[in-house]
Amino acid sequence: MPATLPPAEATAPAQPAPAGERKSLNRKDIVLSLGLYLLSVIAAFGWAYDLFAKLFDLVHNRCTAKKDFSVQCIVIRPPASALWGLLIGGGGMFLALVGAMVLASVAAMTGRRSWIWTAIALPLILVAGAAGHVLVATAIG
Repeated sequence: MPATLPPAEATAPAQPAPAGERKSLNRKDIVLSLGLYLLSVIAAFGWAYDLFAKLFDLVHNRCTAKKDFSVQCIVIRPPASALWGLLIGGGGMFLALVGAMVLASVAAMTGRRSWIWTAIALPLILVAGAAGHVLVATAIG
């Protein structure tokens, strides 16, 4: 029969978990994080589709056929704001998506709130996509 604990040890608080031991995964947090991430991916694909469509307006050349069956093309160089728009839009959305995925995964595995990182990424994607759209649209028009 085991001996009873002394009163000082019986009333002592439980020992904290060892530093190497992970906390359990919170399923509600992971589901919320996944939902926000999927919403971010949908928003990024929407803005990417918009930027990709505008890219064709930027890189086309105006060519006209002459009566002697020759073709004369006028090469139109897009302004620098178009390149900045593509870099800010595409690069910003890419960095926000990858950063949210990595940080949310690490947070979930360490027992922290992972939905915060995907909630931060969603407005960043919307702002980066809108900024890219405005810069590329002003270069076209």
